[in-house]
Amino acid sequence: MEEKNSSLTQHFSIGKLFLYVLPTIFAVLLASLYTIVDGIFVSNYGGTAAFAALNQVGPIFMIVAAVGVMFGTGGSALVGKILGEGDNERANGAFSFIAYCMIAVGIIISVILWFTIEPILQALGVTETMMPYCIAYSRIIIPAITLFMLQFYCQSFLATAKKPGLGLVFTICAGITNVVGDALLVGVFSGGDPLKAVQGAAAATAGGLFIGGLLPMIYFASKNSSLLRLGKPLTDFSMILKTCGNGISEFFTNISGSLINVVYNSLFLYMIGDVGVAAYGTVGYVNAIFTAIATGFVLGVSPLISYNYGAEDTDNLKDLHKKSILLVIIFSVVSTVIIELLSHPLASAFSHGDEMLMQITIDGLSIFTLSFLFKGIPTYASGLFTALNNGKVSGIISIVRTLVFNLATIVAVPVIFFYLFGSSYEAAFYGVWYSVVFSELLATLMSFLFFRGYKKRYKYA
Repeated sequence: MEEKNSSLTQHFSIGKLFLYVLPTIFAVLLASLYTIVDGIFVSNYGGTAAFAALNQVGPIFMIVAAVGVMFGTGGSALVGKILGEGDNERANGAFSFIAYCMIAVGIIISVILWFTIEPILQALGVTETMMPYCIAYSRIIIPAITLFMLQFYCQSFLATAKKPGLGLVFTICAGITNVVGDALLVGVFSGGDPLKAVQGAAAATAGGLFIGGLLPMIYFASKNSSLLRLGKPLTDFSMILKTCGNGISEFFTNISGSLINVVYNSLFLYMIGDVGVAAYGTVGYVNAIFTAIATGFVLGVSPLISYNYGAEDTDNLKDLHKKSILLVIIFSVVSTVIIELLSHPLASAFSHGDEMLMQITIDGLSIFTLSFLFKGIPTYASGLFTALNNGKVSGIISIVRTLVFNLATIVAVPVIFFYLFGSSYEAAFYGVWYSVVFSELLATLMSFLFFRGYKKRYKYA
């Protein structure tokens, strides 16, 4: 058994660690590109209102996806620790039971959303102009929600099962399906009709989810060479509680992130209308790319942390922690520089010739991107404590970061800018963009306090 699990116990150089997590990073990144690809096609073939509608309805489905992330990250931390303890049979039973429970939850959510999506959209303040597009997109995506959740679930467990490369293959196939579907259903067959463009984008995404969510489950259910196999469940509801406790931070990170997007959308809708929502949509897509890469790194390194924690290998744990922080810092700096340099072409890709939209997007990107210097560390900190099976600390980091710091700064910073830099509408507008920078700075400082406070308990430093 130890030979089979040897890749989880080996000593990693910084280069080897990067290569080990790279397939998971790409897999999560490609999975996040669904909505971005949809946005590119819809913005260019459906217009600003249809594109803004996708940005309004998107957070709802990201909240649902957060359930899959919670089961995936929380469950893989639990199963990874069991594998580290040497009990493969119990690990497989736990993996199977968690999967079946999550599928049941996904079906229930789909049924509820099918009957409540319109009043939910109305409560979010969706305008009459955007409502038909939001409804059209939702009616196609809702039946595929369980597959959406399964895709995130399987990405976590393919890394734990020592098959991160296979997760990348599934995601590439799903991404190709989505892109080809968008090109045909939106670019060719929509005929420039915004409603058909939105429906085509939704159908393309659903097709990609079928590949990315169902095929990995078929793999796990079949005889395979990984550490895990889907089969007879170990029926123990305490494991579900433990899974949700472990993954609650990732759930709150995603759900509160979506709620923050709703707040930003509402602010920009109030300040400058549909064009503001569209501009924030582009900035949000860039942020989603960064977040996906950071999340992919955490999902890739977490099984190593969980396994070595379960095996009580403190030397490897210390080494993984030190090199993980270094990689996160490098990635954060490089990403910030690249996005700042590419702000003009990125804005152009979504502006479809609208000069006002393009300028607002460029201004927003140049400010918002500064937050990337600080976003990586809190993401890793939350993932670290999840991997160590400490959902309480992980949850505190996520909740304080996303709900307390984000909401506080989005209220306070625009007001401060308004009074410090002139009582003007423009000062408050830029303050909204800068709020996330200050929020993530506070979250980074908090993360280092938790690193210091728990290093003796877990011996990762």
